[in-house]
Amino acid sequence: MKRKILCTILAAAIAGVMLAGCGKSDAGSNTGNETKSESESGAEEGGDSTEKKEVVKIGIRADMVNQLESVRAKIEGLGYKVEESVFDDSVQPDVALAEGSLDMNWYQHGPYLESYNAENGTDLVMIEPKTFYPLFAMYSDKWDSVDDLPDGATIGLCNDATNQARGLNMLQSQGLIKLDESVEVPTMYDVKENPHNFEFIEAEMSVLPQSLGDADAICLAAGHMVNAGLSAEGYLCQSDDNDVYAVGFAVRSEDKDAEWAKEIAEAVQCDELSEYFKTEKAGTQIPCWE
Repeated sequence: MKRKILCTILAAAIAGVMLAGCGKSDAGSNTGNETKSESESGAEEGGDSTEKKEVVKIGIRADMVNQLESVRAKIEGLGYKVEESVFDDSVQPDVALAEGSLDMNWYQHGPYLESYNAENGTDLVMIEPKTFYPLFAMYSDKWDSVDDLPDGATIGLCNDATNQARGLNMLQSQGLIKLDESVEVPTMYDVKENPHNFEFIEAEMSVLPQSLGDADAICLAAGHMVNAGLSAEGYLCQSDDNDVYAVGFAVRSEDKDAEWAKEIAEAVQCDELSEYFKTEKAGTQIPCWE
């Protein structure tokens, strides 16, 4: 009887060991399958980040629709489909870019972008190379050169702070006046030395060309001369800070080194855009690469 009981206990113990071994093997097999699944999932996620960008959403102002059209083939020749969003002002394209509904925009210069970032707490970046600069120059229908300007000449300036400062700095670079160096954005009241006794008048830039008949010279962006039906050629001098006001593509900071952004910025520096500036913009926009 004792022998029968002992055999029964030994059989139960052996069965328990065998069941435990099977359970351990199954658990190890399941863990292996789960690990493999996680690895495969990670590989799939990693694959998405390496996909080439196919669609580029570009924001422009309404006055730059034809400009973008002139280089569309160049951009799409790189393999990117262009989807443009057209805005009627200079604020909303940056709003849309910061919010992520655009990949880049193309209409503004660096100082404007810096001002927008400062006022709105954004981190938008102008990438290189830049595209063009709007010509800012001095015009006269009475005199042929800066040296011809007589003492007591009347000089017309823009009445907004940025462009009035540009006009005054241009006069200073020509040796005609000296400005108060302590003032970052000078006005006509910050002229410290005026050896030629110039008289300064100011007007909104879009109407300043109307003063050409009364003034000896006016200082403004050349585009407003063309808008007034006048020629942008034959200027007496141009601003030497044009590179500061060059227009280029702006992106969010995380895309400032993106290959697709650099490729597009380089691709638009082309003969087609240069020809567009000459014919459609009457030479008021100067390519940065020429």
